[in-house]
Amino acid sequence: MRRYETVMIVPVDLPDDEITGLIDRYRSIITNHKGMVLKVEKWGKRKLAYEIRKHNKGFYMLIDFAGQSATVVELERNLKIDDKILKFMTVKKDDHVILEDLERELAAGSPAVAAAETEIKIIENSAGSPALPIEPVEAKTSEVQEGGA
Repeated sequence: MRRYETVMIVPVDLPDDEITGLIDRYRSIITNHKGMVLKVEKWGKRKLAYEIRKHNKGFYMLIDFAGQSATVVELERNLKIDDKILKFMTVKKDDHVILEDLERELAAGSPAVAAAETEIKIIENSAGSPALPIEPVEAKTSEVQEGGA
């Protein structure tokens, strides 16, 4: 088995029950092809970097799963023909996964979730904005050569 992550973007105007239906549909495709869904995250609404099918915003979702390459082929085939999916991308996270390790990860909670929950503190200066290291920058002067050929 291998471990994969699939990120999907759907239109913002899709109701929550349809988004949940999409997640359930793709979860069942993975499990029907002897895969194991480890995590499903709804990242929420975000502005797209560029317009996709006349949409400027999209709702992002992530499915973290383990399965064979046939599982990914079937999942991506279904994602391609679904009109509600604006874009998707599947990335292989790990080449060899042991089933017992995945079950322990599910029981204990994903380490990726624990890492995401840690808080990063930014030191602020007296003005209330984040403090950035300031290094002196030497001005380089370039001489303009005059002359003609």
